[in-house]
Amino acid sequence: MKTLATSTSIEAYHSHVACGKASAQCQCIVAFITERGGDWSIGEIAHALGLEKSTASARIFELLETGNLVACKHRKDKRSGITVRPVGLPAVGQQQLFQ
Repeated sequence: MKTLATSTSIEAYHSHVACGKASAQCQCIVAFITERGGDWSIGEIAHALGLEKSTASARIFELLETGNLVACKHRKDKRSGITVRPVGLPAVGQQQLFQ
């Protein structure tokens, strides 16, 4: 049974990448953080954008890998209260001096 679930999850992931849905979700996440600023947890992003946490997690991982997002300092999640490692936009220009 685990093999079927894993296979289905992998197939779903690849189908989202192939059809461009993953890219659109990545763009939506970056636009959301760009508009609002600050740092955001997976749960906060998922709730705000109406995504499943697993989907938000996968897209955030991709955005971290490409350098479009960076990990921020640990803090409590605004929704769950659990300590999380939120993400935000990378510092640019002189903003890097203050980090």
